[in-house]
Amino acid sequence: MGWPLRQLKPMTVAEAFGPPLTREELVSNLSDLERRLNREMKCTAGKNQVYVRSLLMGGTTTRPRVALKCPLRRDIKLPAEVFYEHIRDVCCTDPEQCEAWRAFKDRYVVT
Repeated sequence: MGWPLRQLKPMTVAEAFGPPLTREELVSNLSDLERRLNREMKCTAGKNQVYVRSLLMGGTTTRPRVALKCPLRRDIKLPAEVFYEHIRDVCCTDPEQCEAWRAFKDRYVVT
């Protein structure tokens, strides 16, 4: 008997591409940005999970960008991928702003 797979709805094109690239993503070295965000991460679900992502589209690719695939968001049926602004403003600054983190704490953390 295997583990049950999570049933996720397919992503729309807009969800797959994410929000527009920020100025910081356009002008910064993405590898340095990735390392810095991994180092500053305060959310336990995002520790060392930031990566540089690019999508294949036929014969081309999208511009690389910083992303994070959050298992906590997936658990509450939100899109798992979050992008630079969310990582910088929520995951690396104040995880209490994140509804996935709050839902996780409500389920598992004894208060």
